[in-house]
Amino acid sequence: MKKKIFFTVLVVFIVVYVILQVIPFGKNKVDNPFKIEPGSRPLVIAHGGAKLMNPENTWMAYDYAYNLGVDVLEMDLQITKDNQLVTYHNDALQDFSNAQGLVSEHNYVDLKQYNFGENFEDLEGNLPYKTLTEQERITYGDALTPANLEEMFQKYGKDVLYICELKNYGELGQKSAQRILELIKQYDMENYVCVASFDKATLDYFISIAPKTIITSFDMGTATSFVIANYLGYGIFMNYPQSGFQLPMNKFGIPLDTSYLVYKIHKNDMFVHYWTINEIGDMKKCIQVGADGIITDRPDLLINLLNDMGY
Repeated sequence: MKKKIFFTVLVVFIVVYVILQVIPFGKNKVDNPFKIEPGSRPLVIAHGGAKLMNPENTWMAYDYAYNLGVDVLEMDLQITKDNQLVTYHNDALQDFSNAQGLVSEHNYVDLKQYNFGENFEDLEGNLPYKTLTEQERITYGDALTPANLEEMFQKYGKDVLYICELKNYGELGQKSAQRILELIKQYDMENYVCVASFDKATLDYFISIAPKTIITSFDMGTATSFVIANYLGYGIFMNYPQSGFQLPMNKFGIPLDTSYLVYKIHKNDMFVHYWTINEIGDMKKCIQVGADGIITDRPDLLINLLNDMGY
């Protein structure tokens, strides 16, 4: 009798688990261009403007990626002293340039006098922009400086999509969130921008002040909770305001590039982009599991691969 009850409970548990695995919970998701139709060509996303090909987060990099024909420009954003959002990864200027101090301590016009290609190493191991003559500085102009998000919207417009990762946190994070919301509204970019941040507080603040129709992606902590909830089967009871993910192929030794996880993400009406994918084999794997987009430092390789695959 006890054995019968045990097996009955086990069968019920399995049935409930299976049902929970297949029921979507996309309660407040909207259609957006960062999610592709099944079997369609995945989005080519230039990481920092293709940072193995040109100095990352500079006008040179973004012009290269745009002219190459990528679908999405991915960027890191820092707030300047004069409230401009510029494409730069770290707080400290000396990490990627010959400048000193913090981005937030400088006006954007001041940043233009520095060389943000100083430490760039090309595919042959050369440092082509380490030292520049006065004539080279004139020739390059602003090419080796961070891009300004407002000027990017003016220059590239709606020809591409944008993944904008807010790098500031705390009070500066809130200023960044306010500024990007202003620019999205001013340039009518609501359907062309995905706002991201690894800092949960900054992302939560942006979500609290922005219309629900503006696309956001998960911070890593919330992404982890999503993965756990859906693997264990209780995702149906959860609700998230974000519309998708930028994920590594694995984290802490746990594979995230699985058809099952992509299936669960898509069942919840969300998109998934994998980063940072620079090897052909990894690109093929991401395509195989159904990724909506591939974030890469080598968009040239990805575009050639997709062409060879008949997309």
